[in-house]
Amino acid sequence: MAQTCTDIDHRSRASAILRRVAAYTGVTVATVGLVTAFAGSRAHAADIDYDSASAAEIEDHLEDLETERDTTAATITGLQTDLAAAQAVIDAAAADYGSSDVQLTYVTAAVESAEDELGAKVSTLVAYAQEQTDKYAEAEAAAETSETLTAQIADLTTEVDGLDAQIEEAQDAYDEAAAAEAAAAAAEAESESASTSSSSSSSSSSSSGSTAEYSADAATAAVQFARDQLGESYVFGAAGPDTWDCSGLVTGAYGVSGISLTHSTWAIWDETSSIGRDDLKPGDLVFYNGQNHMAIYIGDGKVIHAPKPGDVVKISDLDMGMSIDGYRRV
Repeated sequence: MAQTCTDIDHRSRASAILRRVAAYTGVTVATVGLVTAFAGSRAHAADIDYDSASAAEIEDHLEDLETERDTTAATITGLQTDLAAAQAVIDAAAADYGSSDVQLTYVTAAVESAEDELGAKVSTLVAYAQEQTDKYAEAEAAAETSETLTAQIADLTTEVDGLDAQIEEAQDAYDEAAAAEAAAAAAEAESESASTSSSSSSSSSSSSGSTAEYSADAATAAVQFARDQLGESYVFGAAGPDTWDCSGLVTGAYGVSGISLTHSTWAIWDETSSIGRDDLKPGDLVFYNGQNHMAIYIGDGKVIHAPKPGDVVKISDLDMGMSIDGYRRV
């Protein structure tokens, strides 16, 4: 009787196991992921106003962005490694338990191996069912983890794309700020040099009590030459015959009289003599904007000059809106 009860118990458990096997037959195993902690907040680069920030401040901000980007990318790599390991678990579970053909093969082998002894058959089926149950439980839990990993990877990938855009923007802002600061420093140095030179020249002129000698013929020829170029285009570094920059026009104008001047505003300043505004005569030179620009005075408060790219040789007011550094005579 005891044996009969045991057989009945085995048959009942076998029936439940077979129902479970049937229930799982044909089920596709979802993605399995290993649980990966993604806790704590990462440091984010602080916001910055590029319009008011210095090049050094922008450079520090750029370094913070690059560090944040590298950290985020490393986190993605770690999550992808976890996801790949989880997928390997899934693939193994699917191969061993994921189809009705595989399960039928296991059940058939278990039944046939135990010959005609029911208890042995049931025990074999129980062991197989328990193993299968454990694998499916693992797969179910891992599927949820996989979804979390996939979402985290997607979010962080979007974050990396955003950081790449911020890094590009910060690099452009740094380049602009650095160039502006360099230009300002150069202009300040040139202005200080011009002021020192002008002061020295003025002191020399005052101590001698005389103004630089005026060569009427060369000056008149220079003014006429400059007038002949009116309407011709400005080109940086050009000194004729049909295009000019500001110092190129001056060297050409005085070159017709055999006077050689260096094609540079700063050099021409050094090669000429200082005069006062009240001493200006046609043919004298006027320097502007930290000696970055120059023009030929033609009388009546007017000058001829080659202004800038996109413009042409033209007549303008002596006081044309740029700061005047001084007046020189050839």
